[in-house]
Parts: sequence; structure tokens; C-alpha cells
Amino acid sequence: YPTKVKVTKEQFERVLLERHKFHGEWNYTIRPRTAERMAKS
Repeated sequence: YPTKVKVTKEQFERVLLERHKFHGEWNYTIRPRTAERMAKS
């Protein structure tokens, strides 16, 4: 994977992160976007 790729705040906000209870800053699940959310991008 390429390194040092810049991600805008808008791009990051579109990612559906579900943080886990234990160390949510490290442990999380990335959920698929719904068709509705994809239409907004």
C-alpha cells in the first residue's frame, strides 16, 4: 500500500468505524456503506 496518503476530513467521515469497547482507538470494525450513504458521496 502507498504510504503518506492524505485523507480529507470529508473522506474520513464517510468511513463507518465501529469502535470496540476495549481500546476503541486501536480496535475497530469498518462497516460497509449503505446504498444511501454511497449516493451522497
